[in-house]
Amino acid sequence: MTIESLIGSTINEYRIQKLIGSGAYGLVFLAENIYTHELVAIKSVGKRVQNQKTAKHSEQLTCDLETYFELRNYHLEDLRPLNLAKIRDMESLPCPFLKEVSLHLQVHDHPNILSIHTILDSPVAIFIIMDYFPESDLFVNIVDSQVYVSSSTLIKTVFIQLLDAVAYCHAHGIAHCDIKPENIMCADKGSRVVLGDFGLAVQTQYIQAKTCIGSSYYMPPERLTQLNHNLHSTQYPAAKGDIWSLAIILINLCCTRNPWTKACDQDATYRAFKDDPHVLTDILNISDELFSILRSCLVEEPSKRITLFELRERVLKCRSFTRTGPLSQCDDMDRELQCGLECVAPDSGSISSGGDSIGLPFMHEIDHYPTNELIGIKKYEPTISMMTNFSFNMNVA
Repeated sequence: MTIESLIGSTINEYRIQKLIGSGAYGLVFLAENIYTHELVAIKSVGKRVQNQKTAKHSEQLTCDLETYFELRNYHLEDLRPLNLAKIRDMESLPCPFLKEVSLHLQVHDHPNILSIHTILDSPVAIFIIMDYFPESDLFVNIVDSQVYVSSSTLIKTVFIQLLDAVAYCHAHGIAHCDIKPENIMCADKGSRVVLGDFGLAVQTQYIQAKTCIGSSYYMPPERLTQLNHNLHSTQYPAAKGDIWSLAIILINLCCTRNPWTKACDQDATYRAFKDDPHVLTDILNISDELFSILRSCLVEEPSKRITLFELRERVLKCRSFTRTGPLSQCDDMDRELQCGLECVAPDSGSISSGGDSIGLPFMHEIDHYPTNELIGIKKYEPTISMMTNFSFNMNVA
């Protein structure tokens, strides 16, 4: 039996059409409401607690779902909807699998954060009903659809939306910790984005050093190695890691490239960048203005990184993203996009949530991907084509 055996099965009023995503901790299905014919995405999160050293949670979840659906003749009827408000407001969660849902529910009312419509409960998993995005994620729109290659206006529009969504999370004391193109869904021909997948999010001001969570391309250096600035401390500000990830996203949008595979000394390009940050202008077609913005974000000492408010202002006023090509001149969008500032607090670069630092209950595997398609530049390792990410692509968060 395989996951394909679930195609055509029903979960209350929803009929599963296909699997559209698979990650370390869940499976995502495209489903249709049998009464309204509306398409939705259903994310299943398993309840079984599993040793991280064994198979991925999603592999165990697949087996559990196949067995459960077979016992129910592939029709799950009368699954109980959970009380979303109660889950959102719980101070201590009785089950680990509700952590992601609780944090997501606290911020899902923002227009650029994926909305949760309902959650259905079963003995083996919960099923989270969310919007389906046929235009797929930001990775697909950057690499496959090439939506942003010639429009600085579109880049500014979606990046400001993303900044506002992250600022809204930080204002609620939540650090996302896994910002990457595959977790950002697109709509309206790439002009609207929504942030999803809060599976690695934390609600704490500090996080343990070397807590390796996220995708290596977008992970800040403090999560990968014990650096000089935290040799005498075992924790660092969680929200500042999101700033680092956003800077890499901005490079993706403007250059369709990743600057390095991971931000550690084992990566030759990152090592060269540490010695001389101007290496970025050698390996990427970026303007001096964009370089200045990126340099303010990609600082090893987390507390010295630019705030979200400052990043927003500087991107809005940026006059050129690249030295040559259609992005070498940017439209002035300062006025048009000021309306989102109510979502951004001037000190939103740090989380004000109470509570002590935490060691995460799950130590997620770092995503490492082969670099097959490269562009050789000077003495450094080549910049990495986004085509080599091959990270968990799914059509919902």
